[in-house]
Amino acid sequence: MPYPKIIIYNEEIEVVERPTEVDDFLYGMNKNELLQIRVLERNGNYHTLDGTPCQALSREKLTQYVKQYLANEGHCCLTKITSLTASQAFDLLGIK
Repeated sequence: MPYPKIIIYNEEIEVVERPTEVDDFLYGMNKNELLQIRVLERNGNYHTLDGTPCQALSREKLTQYVKQYLANEGHCCLTKITSLTASQAFDLLGIK
């Protein structure tokens, strides 16, 4: 699986750029928690950790999570962002 990826868990996102970052993120999670994780690829495909396709987030929900992530990183002026595609989310997060 190519990197980078966006991991979605507990109504938040985490940007991971290499497999070791996924391992760090997953450290200490139990089986039930692991089953709740979704992974978003740049091409818009969503899947579970084992690669099984899963339900996509709505564009609005993805936008909400991206805006929350950016706000936590200290970015401002996010109110005009209302709907993002997966590709736009990756671009806005500065993921190459």
